[in-house]
Amino acid sequence: MSGEAVHVRTITMQARRAAEGTLEVSGRLVDERPQGAGVGWFGAVNGTIIHDMRVSLAVRHPDLVITAVTAEMASHPYSLCPDAVDPLQQLVGLPIGRGFTRALNERFGRQLGCAHLTALIHAMAPVVRQAVGPAFRAYEEIPKGGGETWFVNSCQAWKEGGLLHQRLAAGDVEGLKALSARAPTGAPDSA
Repeated sequence: MSGEAVHVRTITMQARRAAEGTLEVSGRLVDERPQGAGVGWFGAVNGTIIHDMRVSLAVRHPDLVITAVTAEMASHPYSLCPDAVDPLQQLVGLPIGRGFTRALNERFGRQLGCAHLTALIHAMAPVVRQAVGPAFRAYEEIPKGGGETWFVNSCQAWKEGGLLHQRLAAGDVEGLKALSARAPTGAPDSA
C-alpha cells in the first residue's frame, strides 16, 4: 500500500479471569485521523482522535451469559454519541454463543445504537470464546467423539469434516498437536 494514512482504527482486547466463575473482557476502539482534525464539519475532538471507546463485559462461566456491562466514550465526534452507552445494559442476560450476533444487531444495529460500540462488541465475542479455555481450563481434554464444540465451522481450519475436525472427532490428541502451527520442527503437517 502506498500513500499517507488518512484513517487508522485500532482495536485492542484483553480477557482476564475475575471473580470465581467470571471472565472479564475489555475492549477499546480508537479511530485516528493522522493528517489532522478532520474534513469539513466532521472533526476530531482530541487532536487526531475521532473515537476512543471502551467496553467491558463480565461473562459467567460455563454458560457464557453476560452479567455486567460498562462502557465509556473518551472521545466522540458529537454530543449525542454518549446516549448510546446506557442502552448497552440490554446485553445483560445474553449468552455469547449461537445467535449472539443476531441479538446484538437487533438491539444495536444501524440507527438503534452506536456503530462503533457495536463493532467493538462484535469483535469481543470471539475473544470471550477463546479466553474460556485458558481461564478455566475448559479444553484440557478432547470431548468424546468431538462433543459440543463451539469452534467447529467457525473458520476454514475448523470446518466440519475437515482435517482438524476429523482428528477431534477421533480423539486424536497427537494428530491435533501435530497440526499446530507451534508443532516442533519436523512434525507432520497433514495426514
